[in-house]
This record gives sequence, structure tokens and C-alpha cells, in this order.
Amino acid sequence: MTQQLPHPVPESAPVLRAGIYWRRGVTVTPGVMTLADGRLSFVTDAELVFDAPVAEVAARFTHVSTLTVLIAGRSFVFVTGAYAGAFARSFSPAQLALLAGASNGEEALRQFQDGASIIVSSSVAASAARIAGSVLARSVALVGDAVGVVDLYRSQAQSFALARAWAETLAAGGVPVRMLGSSFGRSQLVVAAIVLPVLVVIGLLAWALAAVLT
Repeated sequence: MTQQLPHPVPESAPVLRAGIYWRRGVTVTPGVMTLADGRLSFVTDAELVFDAPVAEVAARFTHVSTLTVLIAGRSFVFVTGAYAGAFARSFSPAQLALLAGASNGEEALRQFQDGASIIVSSSVAASAARIAGSVLARSVALVGDAVGVVDLYRSQAQSFALARAWAETLAAGGVPVRMLGSSFGRSQLVVAAIVLPVLVVIGLLAWALAAVLT
């Protein structure tokens, strides 16, 4: 079921950040998305990917935990740790310092040295806990202004919850967000509906080939 979240623009809002992965084909690049002063931006260690007023931005959160940001006819796809793949790089010390606050940079590096599925401003954590329930309580570290799941690939449920919480945060900050993924359980049903028929077809083809060869 599609859900269109309201997008009020708060009169005064804190700077909110998320460390997530920008996906381009098979390539995923860690970076920091920032919502502040009515603008949304995303920067990697190498480049500023976009910086636009929220009035010019739209987003879509899908059943498989991808967040697509739409700006001026271009789309940017973002995923979180368990969905980023086994070869995704960890966030750099500079990115961690930005996410956790400069004074907490070294502690963030120690806590997140093995990577984090997603790192968000600590004020987003309450929304994530509401979505994930007790699942989120495990393997979460809070350092300065950042909260993240330290075990990068352990839990897709944790990644889903934090990604959805960030999508809801964008909506609250003025970005119209179309929510397709309402819960992790439903997202798994969608994936199963896609994957299982494919596996059945592959199995039948393998059986037919074996029958021909024998």
C-alpha cells in the first residue's frame, strides 16, 4: 500500500544528517545526507552530489528499503548497510566526525570502525525505535549526535527501520515522500513474491536439462 506522508516545513529545525550509501549500478559510495535550513544535500568524500531547496525535491521509499531522491529530473538511489552489499566501504573518519559532531569524531571512529548500516542524527532514533521495536535495541551505538547500527550486515530489519525513519524525517522537513515500504515484514513478502517464482523456474529448467542429458 502506498502512503503519501505530509510534508510540513518547520519554522525552525535542527540540522539533521544521515550516513547512507549512494548506489549506482553495482557501485555503492558512502556519504552524508544533510537536511538543514530548508535544503537537502548529499556529499561523499570526493564530491558534492547535490544541494537543493526542499521545495525542488521529492523522494520515494520502497518495499526493498531503497530511498530514491528526485531533483530536477534526476534520480539518486540510496541504500543502507545490510542492503549495500558485502563490499561496501565503511564511512571515513571525516564522515563519522561530521555525523557525530567534531568533538566526538575519535569516539565515533572507535564505535563504527567496522562500519554501520546507517548513521543518523540521534533525534531520528526515536522514530527508528518505533518502527523496529526491540530489534533496534541490539547492536546500536550512540555517539554525540549520531546513532548507528555497528554490525553492518547482521540485520536487514535494523537497516530497514533506520532508513524508513530517515525517510519520515525528510517528510517532516518538507520533502514530499511517497512511502511504499510500510514494514520490514511486508518488504520481505514482496521480495519473496519476486524471488520464489524465479527459483521455481530455474529449478524446472535444471530438472529438464538433467532429463535431456540422462
